[in-house]
Amino acid sequence: MTAFQPVLPDSACPIELGAQIEAHNQAYLAFPRADGDARAILGAKLAHAHWRAQTLELLLARAEKDAAARRLDPVRLVGNIASLNIHLDDRQRKRAGRILENPSLLGAVLANQGMRLPGAPEHHALAGPDMDLKIKVNRASAWPFSKWQQISAFSEYAFEGDIVRYRGLELQPGDILLANVNLDGNSVYTSLSEPKGYCPHAAVFAMLRAGGKRFPAVVETYEKGLRAVPLNVFLNARYVAYAEVYRHRDIKPEHAEEVSAAAHDAIAQARGYNFYTCDPDPLYVSCTSLAQVVYQRIGLPPIPALSRIGHPGIRENLARLGYHEYEPFFAPVDFLLNPDFSCVGWVDNNQFPRLLSRELVEVGFRRLFERGQLETRRMPLMHHVNHWGIRHMRRRSALGRLISMVMGFDHLSLPRGPDPMLAIIAPVEADLGRHVRRLLPLVERYLDGRHAFTLEDMLADPAIDAAIDQTVRLRWL
Repeated sequence: MTAFQPVLPDSACPIELGAQIEAHNQAYLAFPRADGDARAILGAKLAHAHWRAQTLELLLARAEKDAAARRLDPVRLVGNIASLNIHLDDRQRKRAGRILENPSLLGAVLANQGMRLPGAPEHHALAGPDMDLKIKVNRASAWPFSKWQQISAFSEYAFEGDIVRYRGLELQPGDILLANVNLDGNSVYTSLSEPKGYCPHAAVFAMLRAGGKRFPAVVETYEKGLRAVPLNVFLNARYVAYAEVYRHRDIKPEHAEEVSAAAHDAIAQARGYNFYTCDPDPLYVSCTSLAQVVYQRIGLPPIPALSRIGHPGIRENLARLGYHEYEPFFAPVDFLLNPDFSCVGWVDNNQFPRLLSRELVEVGFRRLFERGQLETRRMPLMHHVNHWGIRHMRRRSALGRLISMVMGFDHLSLPRGPDPMLAIIAPVEADLGRHVRRLLPLVERYLDGRHAFTLEDMLADPAIDAAIDQTVRLRWL
């Protein structure tokens, strides 16, 4: 598979800037995914994200010069920024505000960011709800759907029949969101399978109904099972760094009601998370098997699991944690490798250095699992404490019931999987999160002034390779 190598727009090119941006966007959407090379597809994703960030800076810089020279076409600028579909940070929004003197034009830019400008109410529906909720990635919150459905603002979107226009997307129920969520270290699980992981999380878009209103939501797994998160909360820059939307060819807008009803039923039925990705039990679901549950309830055939855990060193170390389900393994990358799915858009929250730092830590973590030998005696204290507590909760002992009251888990809501593995996930996520933050300054220095980017070149850099090995270390592996 050929590499995807976008080129920054050239003002000297006879093709107008907007046409250049659109051509690159279409080339990325058309980049072969089904049955393709997962590493090349990941490389294309990162190359396009880097290009997008560079092009945004170029657009703003040129617009500032054009505004000073009184030759700016503000409508065209707004269209070009919308075509990039990338989040503007605070500094970039201020620059756009100084360039665009018309509140309605600035309101259009902000609406595509999921933000409302008070002086441009004509764009508020496209901007979506003007509020956030204290929901954290993979952590329990005080906001189940039964509670947030009472806030009518979460039904305020631009609807076109059963399609929702939001953040530059046209979403329909049943769409799969493949997301890089903002939880450093979240790739613990998906980094160990092959082909190469694409992102650590998958979720399903649905339109939930209550009180005569429609509530666009992202249905996802989290530490205690299954939940619905308001669409605008899931896609905001706090919650997710980057996400792509994949659509099954056999799901049409007219299936919206049955897809959403199936998602609603799945939330009501699910008890907990499942580390066994191919387990058909709908009571315990993984982020990928959730789609199986929803799709099969509307009559679609099962989605094939294309991934596996194949490396002998990884298998041996997972066996020490009691995990033996090596193949098939249903990973988020399996959606984009499936010819039934196509990429229809992205949400880029402009956090490219952090995305890269997470990729480097994932590389280092996999190396450790391939080459090292897991020693449970040397695992962090929190692993042993967690394991002890899980055993008591499983047995429903008096102490276990007390722990359940404190932790919010019980013997039914505990994830399905080997207890030693469950006990180590949170401590490892914390360790890898620290590694991500330690590598971030190095990544930022690497990217500084770099107009072209390829993941292959970065991983081939001896300084980067050495930094991965020096930074990503676990004393028990």
